[in-house]
Amino acid sequence: MILILSGKYQGEEDFAKRKFPGLTLSKKNVSDFSYDISDDIDAAASELAERVLSKKSDVIFCHIMGCGVVPVDERQRFHAELVGRTSCILAAKADEVWVVRAGIGSRIK
Repeated sequence: MILILSGKYQGEEDFAKRKFPGLTLSKKNVSDFSYDISDDIDAAASELAERVLSKKSDVIFCHIMGCGVVPVDERQRFHAELVGRTSCILAAKADEVWVVRAGIGSRIK
């Protein structure tokens, strides 16, 4: 599995289509999956990672959330933390991890 991390609208899908022709691209970004606020953020991240992996995509997209900016709203804070922890789980399981900015990819794993 290949994980591509990016901000929104950074050309990640076009990059993936060019770089990995013929591979199955995820139809849904990790940050777009629904979730319930939980007291156990680690369990929620593990569950979300399993839901993402169950889709059997070769390439998974995950938006980088906030880059250190902490949202004031509790639900937004939980969402940012959940996506961040989930991306760590997916990165550990991935064969390759890429960061895409302005349509340019850099391999970090």
